[in-house]
Amino acid sequence: MSWLTEPDSEWDSEDYSDKPRSRLRLVALLLGGWLVVSVLVLLILLAVGGHHGTDRGAAPTTSTHPSTSSTSRPSGSASPALPDGWVREAADRQTDCAAHAYGQVQAFFARTPCGSVQRLLATTNQRGRTVVIASNVVSFRTAAQAQRYLTLVNADGTGNIADLLREGVRYPGGPDQLPDAAFASRLDGNRVLVAEAGYVGGTSSATDPTLRAIAEEGVR
Repeated sequence: MSWLTEPDSEWDSEDYSDKPRSRLRLVALLLGGWLVVSVLVLLILLAVGGHHGTDRGAAPTTSTHPSTSSTSRPSGSASPALPDGWVREAADRQTDCAAHAYGQVQAFFARTPCGSVQRLLATTNQRGRTVVIASNVVSFRTAAQAQRYLTLVNADGTGNIADLLREGVRYPGGPDQLPDAAFASRLDGNRVLVAEAGYVGGTSSATDPTLRAIAEEGVR
């Protein structure tokens, strides 16, 4: 009977040994397919994420820090309010008062540096005549320094902070220099406010009541 049992044994051995190998090949194919799909999905996600990151990096930025020496017309939202009927023509802010002064006032600032000076050039209309106003506000470290400066700048012939016209700033229809002007000043703690007002056309006088009132308005 051995001839019957041996063929059966060989057949059974080949049949059961092939089945595990088939299953292993199937599992290997499934795992390989899953791995390929996972890699493709990962590459797609990386590509999409990279584009988004580039877009954020390329977004334009704007500066929130303005120049302190600009003489261009500033925006109304960032500038102090002006008296009714006044038009701002130019303005700036400086920290070296000696470099923007003349006469004895310049020598004063060489010995007593200011904190800052804000200058303004404005116009208004009075009875059909255009008036130009040049004003400045000088801040000091102490009120005593401000008081000494006020006494000096109020004296005749001692100089002043140079107005913007004197330093070459121009606006449409404006004069090349400040005309004969009325003068006003005021002490405000450690600050000194100075304003001059003159007619753009015709004659001006430092004693003109209208000009003196406008200058006084410029230091309020």
